[in-house]
Amino acid sequence: MNGKSKDGLHARKDLQDLGIRHDLHPQEQGAKTYLPAASHTLSKAEKEIFCKRLFDLKVPNGYSSNIANCISMEELKITGLKSHDCHMLMRQLLLVAVRGLLPKGPRNAILCLCSIFNKLCQRVIDREEIATLEDEVVETLCMFERFFLPSFFDIMIHLAIHLG
Repeated sequence: MNGKSKDGLHARKDLQDLGIRHDLHPQEQGAKTYLPAASHTLSKAEKEIFCKRLFDLKVPNGYSSNIANCISMEELKITGLKSHDCHMLMRQLLLVAVRGLLPKGPRNAILCLCSIFNKLCQRVIDREEIATLEDEVVETLCMFERFFLPSFFDIMIHLAIHLG
């Protein structure tokens, strides 16, 4: 959605007020305020690669809908995904699309979250593995806290802890 972001001036000023993540504080140069790029931010070229990978992706019939119909290469956005498509994106397709684009830390955090969702959505789950998954979710969210802004963490992120 245009204009909707959890990484804006107010979120960066909150970091400044909290005295954390000094590399992301807003920088004033004259009358303008600049926001340094966060480690999870993709450049335009990286967005093109990401969208192109999903646009060109071929999957077996019945696996998911044609994701290419939901990719806008002009705007470099993904819109109109059905719930099953989001499910498949989180479980398996995001792993392919993100490969080599982000720095190691944020990329590994995203890959760990995708792995957890993939394990939770298996047809057969061992009870002992669920206890292990609960610990993995907590560790993964701690990894997210290292790279993403505090404004990223809303109730939906917190619900991941209760999935197991």
